[in-house]
Amino acid sequence: MDYLLLRRQENFSEMEQQLKKAEDAQRRKVQIEKAARESEAEAIRKILGQDSSRKKREDKIKKRLDELAQEKAAHEERASTSYIRTIMGPNGTTVSFPIDKVPSLFDPKLSGLKCYKAVQEQHQ
Repeated sequence: MDYLLLRRQENFSEMEQQLKKAEDAQRRKVQIEKAARESEAEAIRKILGQDSSRKKREDKIKKRLDELAQEKAAHEERASTSYIRTIMGPNGTTVSFPIDKVPSLFDPKLSGLKCYKAVQEQHQ
């Protein structure tokens, strides 16, 4: 009797497995059909010249990135004309000045006394 019960359970579990496989296959088929419909709809929108919401979103993001790049470039331009920069890197330290703010102490015509006076003037 236990043998018959065990045999029925095996048949039942085999049937359950087959049913599960069939459900999985059906689910995959539905997903593939849905993807094909979406792809077809996207192609039709492209042909008709209608932008999809994804395309609009991408364009909006691209436009915002361009605006940020322009703002950054403008800020760099302003910063380069009004700040003294010190950059310490592997090749040494670089100090950059805006053209109109170059200290007069870098003028090669200065003697020791003139250089001292120029430094003193800048500190006052």
